[in-house]
Amino acid sequence: MKALEILDLISKGESCTVQFKERLPHQDSLAQEMVAFSNTEGGLLIIGVNDKTGSLNGLSFDEIQTINRQLVKVTSQSVFPSITITTETVNVEGNNLIVVGIKEGFSKPYKDRLGSIYMKNGSDKRRVTSNDEISRLLQSSKAMFADEMIIQGTTTADVNLEYYKVFIQKKYNKTFDDLGIELRQTLENIHLMNEGQLTLWACCFSVIIGKNTGLSFLFNVFQ
Repeated sequence: MKALEILDLISKGESCTVQFKERLPHQDSLAQEMVAFSNTEGGLLIIGVNDKTGSLNGLSFDEIQTINRQLVKVTSQSVFPSITITTETVNVEGNNLIVVGIKEGFSKPYKDRLGSIYMKNGSDKRRVTSNDEISRLLQSSKAMFADEMIIQGTTTADVNLEYYKVFIQKKYNKTFDDLGIELRQTLENIHLMNEGQLTLWACCFSVIIGKNTGLSFLFNVFQ
């Protein structure tokens, strides 16, 4: 991330996806922030910025080393299930800041070491206690739909049309041409494509041959 991008984020203040910390908080508080991001839309934690004024207070070399170690420790020991983060040190107007990237999680709900669940609520966070909300987190968990995870770099060009047309014929008792729907739309309708990329489910059905992805799936559902 470039310095100008960070300055732009700081000028806009905290939000549901951007949080400032002048220094790293206690590990329990940090875990709660990570849990909240993971249970919501993910976001950035920028360390070295006063969350009240937006003023910069750069980190020393020793602080950067210590903070990075603490961040890794919290992700693996205080957030359950554990998460993976990205960290980057960026010099902004002579101040070294750490930008921590936390993605929306695949295994919701995430909890801290005490078993508490948090979600972002605007620029703050709140504890989740309602069974209904917990159920919605479970339902939105990408882990429940692992077969719909996208395979990066794939497109409709990877589709093995010969296999796919046989599959369509068996599923709908109609030929692919008789359906009168474009290839991408049919793939999305049956969850073989998401966001323009093929899913793991497509691979399991030998719909792709892996010429662009380096993947080679030999299982053939039509056997």
